[in-house]
Amino acid sequence: MRISPNGKAEPLHSLFEFPDRYEILIDMPLADEGTLSVTLYKRVLKVRALLRETIKIGEIEVREYIKILKIPDEVEEEYEVEVVEREGPIVVVVFPKAGRP
Repeated sequence: MRISPNGKAEPLHSLFEFPDRYEILIDMPLADEGTLSVTLYKRVLKVRALLRETIKIGEIEVREYIKILKIPDEVEEEYEVEVVEREGPIVVVVFPKAGRP
């Protein structure tokens, strides 16, 4: 996990590619799910959430998660995003609008 001096942490993630969608698992322990924000614009996914409590790593107090990543697709398409809430990592599912079941 990378941490910026202004208290923002970049969480770890795993990306899984399926024929009809991408699934991104993002590890955001202590994230306040009520502050979760997920946006997708021109294949760039941005996930943000505040922490339920501030944690100190070294000399830096971490208050927020921010993850920005590009959806690995060579074709410019419009996408729809779905967030699956469950215990553990946050799961973001990205569907091409034309390929959604």
